[in-house]
Amino acid sequence: MRSRFFALYVLCLFLVFAFGSGGFLGQLVAGQPVNLGVVNVDTGLSYVGVQEAINAVETLAGHEILVGYGVFSEQVVVNKSVSLVGEDPDTSVIDGMRGDAVVHVVSKGVEIRSLGIRNGVIGLLLDHADNCRVVDNVLYDGSDGLRLYHSRSSTVVGNGVSGFGHFGVQLDGSGNTTLRGNWLSENQYGFGVDGDLVSDFLNDIDGSNLVNGKPIRYLVNQRDLVVDSSTFGDVGYLGFVNSSNIVVKDLEVQNSVQGVLFAGVTGSSITQVEVGYNWNGVYVAHSCNVSVSEVRANRNFDYGIKFFNSSGSRAVGNDANNNGWAGIGLFGSPNSVLDLNEASSATYGLHLVYTNNSLISRNTAVPKSGGYSIAVYYSHSNSIYHNVFQNGLLFAEARDSGPYTPINSWNASGEGNFWTSYRGRDVDEDGVGDVAFRVGVGNFDYFPLMGRFWEFSLAFDGVEYGFSLVSNSTVSEGSFSFDDGTLVFEALGEAGTVGFCRVVVSEGLVEALGGVELGFLVNGEEPVVVRKWSDGEHGYWYIRFVNKVAFDWGFLWLVVSGVLVFLIALGAVVGVCWIRRARKV
Repeated sequence: MRSRFFALYVLCLFLVFAFGSGGFLGQLVAGQPVNLGVVNVDTGLSYVGVQEAINAVETLAGHEILVGYGVFSEQVVVNKSVSLVGEDPDTSVIDGMRGDAVVHVVSKGVEIRSLGIRNGVIGLLLDHADNCRVVDNVLYDGSDGLRLYHSRSSTVVGNGVSGFGHFGVQLDGSGNTTLRGNWLSENQYGFGVDGDLVSDFLNDIDGSNLVNGKPIRYLVNQRDLVVDSSTFGDVGYLGFVNSSNIVVKDLEVQNSVQGVLFAGVTGSSITQVEVGYNWNGVYVAHSCNVSVSEVRANRNFDYGIKFFNSSGSRAVGNDANNNGWAGIGLFGSPNSVLDLNEASSATYGLHLVYTNNSLISRNTAVPKSGGYSIAVYYSHSNSIYHNVFQNGLLFAEARDSGPYTPINSWNASGEGNFWTSYRGRDVDEDGVGDVAFRVGVGNFDYFPLMGRFWEFSLAFDGVEYGFSLVSNSTVSEGSFSFDDGTLVFEALGEAGTVGFCRVVVSEGLVEALGGVELGFLVNGEEPVVVRKWSDGEHGYWYIRFVNKVAFDWGFLWLVVSGVLVFLIALGAVVGVCWIRRARKV
């Protein structure tokens, strides 16, 4: 009797292990590959798991570990110079069970081949692991796909990386790396390169690597080259490294770690490109005298435009609104210029870190709720004026004598910035507030403007003359004209409200008018001239007028949509009535 019970007990155990979710028959029934274990090809020894095989004392550098068919639920640390080879990436799968790195390589000279790697914060991490080979793997599901971190001189060939909510493939401080035939798809940010030195960017990456079916264009040691939509067409990623006199224009790049990368580039420009939905739209690193202009860099996760360790940088006339962290950033980039940029609706509109002796002017940076128009960290002696700001953040440095706030100039030639949070008055009606605006400890805008600053030029008798305006209305720049000594323009605002404008012109124009008084026509009517004065170089006028109401296209669309819905509903009712009447007949 006991022997029968024992035999039945053994049979039950067999059925549980055979047909359970982890059993080999259970895997066959479920259509999963059978876990046939792991074998050290050089020793012939078999193991249940991948980590067990690596940890075995018999496993030595240079050995090949064959991962059989099956799903191995573990997180693997490769700390020996071995080859980890699967039968097939579709059937030899390592599942990280939502842990950190599914495969974490910390030894040099490792090969990872023909494996499926899934379900971890990082799929495959090469961590200070030089001279590795990553070949014919499929990585999917997780936060980051493949990351090389300070792992130089490696080869990455024929891998598929897809479905990661963060980075697909990133090389960080991992120069002299070769990429061939990798396909990256449906990752939030497909591909990117970063590093502390130009040498970290010197890699061999060709167009056989694809981001969402579009080729990666990674060009090194180029000179005197113009790249536009006719040069490459669709681009999954664009990078220039150790190059000079490069012009990039008329391109669109999305869903990468950087839309356009310049690293170790001098005397070059990026203009009229569209870089949205990347980690950073434009990233200029370790470069000099690079200009970024007329770029649309919107809805990037981190920065719209970022300069890092790049002196003499220029960002002019860019639309860098609606980015996650900041519109435009200058990091360790002295003697730079930010001018005429839109950088609103971010945590920081403009972000200066370790950047000195730069010019920040005529930018508009109104942050999202809880943010700052301009954040200044460890940056001194910058000239900041004629901008539209709401507020500022000055980060206090820790010095031996105690906290020290960076000191910068917030005005020039008696004019500062327009602070939307300023509540001071302008009793003398010169367009400048009577009380200084406190930006932070030791930093004051002594001449805060009472409205936004505009600057433009118009011709009179064949000569161009400069004008500037300060106004609390929205001045329509396209409406300016100068006819027979009369300055004509439109000023928009709420219905029935009174706007002001302080106009400044050169004395040269006053003299050219030959005694004829400068006239104004605002919104089709003559304004009230409140004040007129001169400083010997410029003539000043302070005028008031009734604002013109801006046409509300959104309201028009709402009305048209409502009418269309009503007509459709009416048509439906008429149709139903007609059908019922026809049936009765």
